[in-house]
Amino acid sequence: MKLFAWCLLPVASASSPGLSVFGHKVPDTDTVTAALVYAWELNARNISATAYRLGELNPETDFVLKRLGVAVPPLLADVSAKDAVAVVDTNNPQELPEGILKASIHSIVDHHKLSGLTNAEPLEVDMRPLCSATSILYARAKLLGLAPPKDVAGLMLAGILSDSLEFRSPTTTELDKVHAGELGKLAGLDVHEFAEGMLEAKANVDHLSPSELIMMDTKIFTIGGKKLRVSVMETTKAAGPLAKKDELVAAMRKLTLDEKLDDVLFFVVDILKEAATFISSSATATRLVEKAWGVKVDAEGLVVLPGVLSRKKQIIPKLEAAAKQEL
Repeated sequence: MKLFAWCLLPVASASSPGLSVFGHKVPDTDTVTAALVYAWELNARNISATAYRLGELNPETDFVLKRLGVAVPPLLADVSAKDAVAVVDTNNPQELPEGILKASIHSIVDHHKLSGLTNAEPLEVDMRPLCSATSILYARAKLLGLAPPKDVAGLMLAGILSDSLEFRSPTTTELDKVHAGELGKLAGLDVHEFAEGMLEAKANVDHLSPSELIMMDTKIFTIGGKKLRVSVMETTKAAGPLAKKDELVAAMRKLTLDEKLDDVLFFVVDILKEAATFISSSATATRLVEKAWGVKVDAEGLVVLPGVLSRKKQIIPKLEAAAKQEL
């Protein structure tokens, strides 16, 4: 029996009965798989739930769902005061539908720092310093005595492998590695082979425009009183996007104006070399990155940052610390 038949719904607002489960806008693999897995958990607990996504799939997530034979969750337009929701992989209202503060939030499962999402009533919150939301959800399943079928185990594994960059990211814990090993067996997957397929799919971005590359994995932060969009592109083929530097810079500058931002910061993460290349589009972005890492951005507006792989654990804390020094 296929697990996700209840996901085959039209694009709509979250007006269906039960909980609407979703992660952040500009969805990545962990946020999509976590929504599907948490909906499975809730239904297994006799809590009616449907998984949704808040944007189009990236190439890696598309590969994962096709590889596992899982239906793509429907696109959610918005939520309202009459909707009951469950949130995964974020607790930042800026990353969620505009109506989120009006909705009734049942629960949050997340692995990020506290970011301001509130609710009128007490709610269930499960936040742990693991590498992915699906790693938390697997720990929950074990505690609840729920045995994930193969496709659910594969989704859990995919979230861990994606967010940890196959255990390369400093966000990876030993427990995440244990979870991945167990999930590989449950899903009937070779963990390394599955990860290699995901990394290959992640690098398949030649068809994307510079603007789409910037928006593929991006979040907005307020740092030092400034509104910054911090975008990351994780790839095993960094030469491709770096060859489009001039077009990327032009797209970043346009996005800054269009969204009334202070800056757009773009980091191309070379997964295999375990280093990020920062592409600057402004003098202020250059100064912030130079102060954050104690480096010098070259005349082309580039600088390589060895060992930098994680926006959450490395990039944002460095930028925040540098911004505080200027206050």
